Order: sequence, then structure tokens, then C-alpha cells
Amino acid sequence: MVSDVKILIVDDGSLSSLQVMNGLKSHGFNYIELAINSNCMFDYLDRGHFGLIISNWSRMEMPGNEFINTVRKNPKHKEIPLIMLTHPTVAMNFQDGLWDEGIRFVNKPLDFKVMSDTICEVLENKEILK
Repeated sequence: MVSDVKILIVDDGSLSSLQVMNGLKSHGFNYIELAINSNCMFDYLDRGHFGLIISNWSRMEMPGNEFINTVRKNPKHKEIPLIMLTHPTVAMNFQDGLWDEGIRFVNKPLDFKVMSDTICEVLENKEILK
């Protein structure tokens, strides 16, 4: 079941992370953990199986494209779907040329119905591609 997927939120802004976590919980996603930055992210990923990573595109320690490339270069984690939270102008630059089917962009300000639908779509596509 999609709502049983374990989600890792990676964000250097703790307030926005909490908002994302609470919004997802209100839409039925119960297994969520927070990593305060991309360096901590791999500690989390190595300790447990995550079915999805959600991260801000604009980050202080690592820009979005570098973040995606770092995750995708790691053989243990390269298949985990990614949802990048961004502003519409950034997403427009990448929507047509996504690196792979496992990456989606969700525009800010966040609409958690859209986010929930996007998560379901990404996870269903992942199952179809298996």
C-alpha cells in the first residue's frame, strides 16, 4: 500500500520539514523521517529501507542538481524515487528533460493534495517498471 512507504525528508530548514511532514501525515503517510541535511541523509538511508526521498531544490549545503546526482551515483540508493520541492520557474527548466522516471518536481507553495497524488504516481510507476 502506498501509504505504508517509508519517506525520508531531507531539508536544511527544519520549519519547512515539519510542515511537509505534518502535511503528509494529514494525507495518510505515516512512516516519515527527517534528515537535517544531505550528509545525514546517507546515515538514514544506510539504516533503513526508504521508498521515497523528498527534498528542497534550493538548499544551502548542496544545490538540487548536485543532490540528485549524489543520490543517483550511489548504487544502493539510485532507484529510490525523488520528489524535489521547488518554485515553478525552476521546475519548468527540468520538467521536459527529467533525468529519469523516478524524479518529480512539486511547486511551492505546497498543496498537499498535489503532493499526495504525486507520491502515489511516482510509487505506482516504480512498481510498474519493476
